Amino acid sequence: MSTERTVLIAPTQYSGSTLKHLQLPHPRTNTLCSYYADAPSNTLLEVVQVDMAGRRSWAGNGWVHSNGSLSMLTPIDPLFIFLSLLTQASQTGDEFQFIDVNSIGFESHVDTASVSAFLAMDAVQKRALATLCKTRQISEAVCVAKVDPDQVLAWLKRKCSSSRLPQELVAWQIETVDETLKNQAAEREMVLLVSEYLQPYWTERLLREFDGFAQLCESEKKATATRTAAVVFDSPDSYTPGVADPSTKLAPAKQDKPKTAKERQLERAAAKSKPIMSFFQKKK
Repeated sequence: MSTERTVLIAPTQYSGSTLKHLQLPHPRTNTLCSYYADAPSNTLLEVVQVDMAGRRSWAGNGWVHSNGSLSMLTPIDPLFIFLSLLTQASQTGDEFQFIDVNSIGFESHVDTASVSAFLAMDAVQKRALATLCKTRQISEAVCVAKVDPDQVLAWLKRKCSSSRLPQELVAWQIETVDETLKNQAAEREMVLLVSEYLQPYWTERLLREFDGFAQLCESEKKATATRTAAVVFDSPDSYTPGVADPSTKLAPAKQDKPKTAKERQLERAAAKSKPIMSFFQKKK
């Protein structure tokens, strides 16, 4: 059986011999996506693909691969996927039920082998249960867990700390020296980043924890209003040469009347007639 070759760029600390390919539901969209698990380090890597199929090729030592796409492996916190699986399995409205952890994720659209391999990462499961859930040990082999919204939101707020935002991603401009507003802007950027891995329910709950960034939004509205009011056309002398007064409405262009049959006949006759100088012989 032939295996399709794939070109991957992965962090140097992960060996190709220990990486296992998994198909897990994306924590926000719930569509199956590719991940690689490194069992020895209990690390999960997300596949980010640059699609160049049909436009580029790969050539190696004795081989050529027509699909020139490139896949990059970047670390992802596996608790995002754990939270998604737990939420889908136990949520009823705003309430969460106790469930057997080993039974989650076995819906018809899920790759059960991949979910089983994911849940078998013991260190990840222990951290997820301690961080996101309340647990009860029913027996030596059975442990039930229930999502605790307070614990989840506390974990997400730590993820959204302004100190975690990389400086190269700072893309806002706040015309104020207020450190509170600057901190809120950084937190909002982090919420937007983290929400890429959250179901809508948790995104809404997280935004409420930050009061919807109401103070920051109000400040930005005031700044926008100030910039708009600064553009004033106070007199025709203030306009840039060549730019019309915005209050002046241009008169609609006059449309030419259709030509009569007599006018069209005269035009055709004029086009066929010779100029008067053509009747005189040219001097040699």
